[in-house]
Amino acid sequence: MEKKLYEGLKVIDATNNYAGPMAGAMLADYGAEVIHIEKPVLGDDNRFFPPMVDGISINYCVSNRGKKSVVLDLKDPRGAQAFKKLAQDADIVLESYRPGVMERLGLDYENIRKINPKIIYCSISAYGQTGPYAKRPGYDVIAQAVSGMMEMTGEADGAPTKIGTAIGDWMGALNAFGCIGTALYYRERTGKGQHIDVALVRTLLWMAAKLDHGITGTVATRTGNHHSNLAPYGIFRGNHGESAVIGALSSGLWTKLCNVMNKPELAQDPRFISNDKRVENKQILIEIIETWLRSLDSINTAVGQLMAAGVPCAKIYNMLDIDEDIHYNSCGWIVNMPMADDMKSVRTRRFPSNPFEFSDIRAEYGVAPNLGQDNHEVLESLGLSAEEIDGMEKEWEDKVKSKK
Repeated sequence: MEKKLYEGLKVIDATNNYAGPMAGAMLADYGAEVIHIEKPVLGDDNRFFPPMVDGISINYCVSNRGKKSVVLDLKDPRGAQAFKKLAQDADIVLESYRPGVMERLGLDYENIRKINPKIIYCSISAYGQTGPYAKRPGYDVIAQAVSGMMEMTGEADGAPTKIGTAIGDWMGALNAFGCIGTALYYRERTGKGQHIDVALVRTLLWMAAKLDHGITGTVATRTGNHHSNLAPYGIFRGNHGESAVIGALSSGLWTKLCNVMNKPELAQDPRFISNDKRVENKQILIEIIETWLRSLDSINTAVGQLMAAGVPCAKIYNMLDIDEDIHYNSCGWIVNMPMADDMKSVRTRRFPSNPFEFSDIRAEYGVAPNLGQDNHEVLESLGLSAEEIDGMEKEWEDKVKSKK
């Protein structure tokens, strides 16, 4: 049996919501032992994010797959001490509290490195660990707002638009996963651990910001469904609410597109003879292409003809298209992830697999734990008795309930 990529790696996962938990889940997929530290009674906020099946969040099941769950009140000295004991022989600490919280608890990087100099400590937050905005709260939608992502999305004459998916969270998770691998490589060479600072805002800013106004004299903003400097290159609408992306940028591709539309004369039309002319007459061009698309029964017919001619294009998929796509399924890009053991109505969830492939190693998607199901196994290994563990759990439970 092949050794797993991260077999023997111990991760203390003190994260919440999406970005941090998903980073921990990907580490678990490749063999790491990931101990998810959760709040008494409530656990990770993600446990209550809809949709719920049998009282269990399917999003929690995916973003905390393959982990162990340990309940600790980190404000209680006994909980903080247990965290430190776990960190003594851990490889990674992953946390997503607001900057300053872990320091107040005595569980920040500087304190943990004193007991484990080789620790790789990854912090995920909205604005990062330093700077004027560090302690501001933030979610994915806030990161989209201040990174330029929303400003660059939407119609040119319309309002800024939110990306449909939680792109900040997902990219933050992927960023953390990659940075941890890099830090492990560095530690292998030098023996040194370090602190990784992943900011959702910075991740999206890196993707979205276009700061060329000092050169061009024009402040970049959204251009809608069509490129500002290339044509045809964008989204074109057909019948039945369906659309396709078409990109015919070179003169050769433009000629092929004209032939597919049975309008070969357009290839030499002075209005469209070059890219700059096509951009200049973009609205006329869009209407010509969309008139052709609407003459066909299905967008698939148009896409089939364009692909046969070698014109880059694609139907804009809905979720059913994605789920049924032959390429995605044959390549293993979509898998049936197991749901929690107590979720009897649904046993698996269709979900994208990790967005990368190793030739010799496969991800194994485990089951998400019940809240605190591994308390005794993990805490007894630190020297606590079953009675001590039960007593702490009862105290913490009563404390939470008394605040309601």
